[in-house]
Amino acid sequence: MAGNTIGTGAMMRDLTFGWPTHQLTDDPRLAYNSISKTYCRLIYESLLDIDPDTGNLLPWLATAWHYRDPLTLDLTIRPDRCFSDGTPLTPEAVVQSFSGIIALKQISPLPAAVAMLTGLGRVEAGADKVTFHFVRHNAAFLRSLASVSLAIRSSSGLGTGRWVQADDGVADATRRLAFLKADTGDLYAGPIDGFVVAELHNPGISYGLCPNASRSPLTDPRIRRALSLLIDRQALRPILDVDGYSVASSVLTPTTNCYRDCSADLAHDPATAHRLLTAADARRLSFEVVFNSTFSPVDAAILTAVAAQWRQHGIELILADVDFPELRSRQQSGDYDFRFFYFTGSDPDLLRYQFAVGQRNMNRRNEPDDLDTLLDAQLTCADPDARGALVHDIQRQILDSGLWLPLCNVRTVTSYRSGAFSGVYLDAEALARIP
Repeated sequence: MAGNTIGTGAMMRDLTFGWPTHQLTDDPRLAYNSISKTYCRLIYESLLDIDPDTGNLLPWLATAWHYRDPLTLDLTIRPDRCFSDGTPLTPEAVVQSFSGIIALKQISPLPAAVAMLTGLGRVEAGADKVTFHFVRHNAAFLRSLASVSLAIRSSSGLGTGRWVQADDGVADATRRLAFLKADTGDLYAGPIDGFVVAELHNPGISYGLCPNASRSPLTDPRIRRALSLLIDRQALRPILDVDGYSVASSVLTPTTNCYRDCSADLAHDPATAHRLLTAADARRLSFEVVFNSTFSPVDAAILTAVAAQWRQHGIELILADVDFPELRSRQQSGDYDFRFFYFTGSDPDLLRYQFAVGQRNMNRRNEPDDLDTLLDAQLTCADPDARGALVHDIQRQILDSGLWLPLCNVRTVTSYRSGAFSGVYLDAEALARIP
C-alpha cells in the first residue's frame, strides 16, 4: 500500500479491526467492497458529509456550497487543511483529484466514482473555490460529493484525514489499527457479545437476485417475472430475523431517498407465475447464482431457501459460492445466470449506475430501452417531487420486467470494545467512522 508509514513509538497503541477476509484496495476511487471503502474512509475525506441522524448534507473539506444555476456549482474549500505530508489542500489540488477520477472512465467495470460525474463538463479552481461546470444537470451530485468514491486524494496518493496508511492498516498520532482477517478484534465487522454495537439499516439497493437478461431463457421477461412471483418472501423471515434483516419490499430499501413500497408486486403468486411460464413455453429450467458469502451471514441460507422454493415448481437453482477473483472475472464476462448482491448508498441514482446499459449494466441488456430513458431523466430532473415520481416509476418497471428479484434489506453491524474506542458509528455508506 502506498503512502506514509507510521513508525513504532513508545506511546503507540496497537489495535485490530477484524474482517471476514483480507482484501484491501487503498484507492477510494476504485474501492468497491465494504472493507476497502471503510479503510479508505479513514484516510480520505470528502468535500461534503451526510448527517447520520437527519440525512442532511454537512460541510467537510468544503465549508459552503452554492448553485449559481442548475449547471454551475461553487464550493468553498477549507483553508486550514493539509494532506498527510503537510502539503496544503488547495482548490487546485481538489481539481487535480477530480481530474484523476475522470481519467478512469475507460476502466471496466466502470467505477462508481466515474458514474457520479455524469454530465460534468469541467472543474475550475479559483482563489478559495472550486467550480463544477455541467453540460447536463446532475441531481445526485451534491450527495455524491459525500461519498468515499469522490474523496479528495493527492497526486501522490495521500489523504487529509487524521489517519494515514501504516503496515497492514492505518495509524494516527497514538494508535495503529491493523485490518486483519479474523473473527474478532478491538473493532469487528459483525456482532460480538459484550461489545458496543453500531448499526445501520442500509440505504440503497436491496439484497436480491440480478438476472442476466442476455442469456436464454432469462431473455424472456415473462420468465424473469415468474421466477420472482415463485419466491415466498415472507417464508424467508425466520432466516432474516436472526441477523436483523427484513423482507425486501422494492428494488430500493426503505431507508433510501425516493423508496417506493412495492410489496403488492412482490406477493407470492404461483398461479400467475405458472401462467407466465406456460405462455413462454418454459420447460426444465435450471439456473446458477454466482456470489461470495464472505460479507453477509445470510447469503447461503437465503439462497438455499429460495432454491428449495423453486424446486417445488420444478426449477433448479445451483449455488456457486466463488472466491473474489472468479466473481470479478465472471461478472466482467457476463458468465452468470444470476448475481446475488446489494449496493449501499442514500441517493436513488445508484439505480442508474447498476442497471443502465451505459453504466455497469448488471442485467447485461443488449441495448437501451424505456428503462434507460427513465434512469437518465431522474438524474437530470431538477424538481425533487418530479424526480421522486420518476424513481417510483423506475422501481415499478424494474420489478415488472423481472430485472431485479428483491429478497431482503441488509442491516450492517460493527462491534467495538469500549476500552479501545468510543462513539464509533456507521455513515450513510455503512462505513465505520472512528472519532
